[in-house]
Amino acid sequence: MDSNVMYAIISIVITALVFIIIKIVEFTKFRTLLGSGKATGVIFIIIAIAEIMYVSATLKILTPAIEVVTSLSVILLFFTFVYLNKLQNAISGMSIALGRRMNVGSEIEFDKKNGKIIQIGLTKTIVELEDSRIMLIPNKKFDEEVIVINNSQKQKLYKQHKD
Repeated sequence: MDSNVMYAIISIVITALVFIIIKIVEFTKFRTLLGSGKATGVIFIIIAIAEIMYVSATLKILTPAIEVVTSLSVILLFFTFVYLNKLQNAISGMSIALGRRMNVGSEIEFDKKNGKIIQIGLTKTIVELEDSRIMLIPNKKFDEEVIVINNSQKQKLYKQHKD
């Protein structure tokens, strides 16, 4: 068997394993994060395109197509800068889901307002304020600003540990 074919097969197997790992992480860590399916779908598409480019370059097929895809990657880079704010919020949303420092039901103080988290999405978190108004907070704000989290369970654990 040609070594290029062997490299292509190994690459496809590794890519399949990466897909499986991403799906496992999505189901275990991101299942409560609204919009995470969209984010992993985009990741799958990017990985699939990269894999197709690698296999076609390794097997020396679709060479003209690689030039087209390279040109399209410049356009993708442009859109990345255009939607940078959304990407930052999405990454922060994933960080919130993985970190579990806040959950639905957590009481927070943000921007001199108190409220309860009623939904954590991929790009924004929805908080119901004490006066029943709804506040939408971009997720990247949780990384940039000071937020007081009043989780009653964490407070109980702290008091038990302290005594």
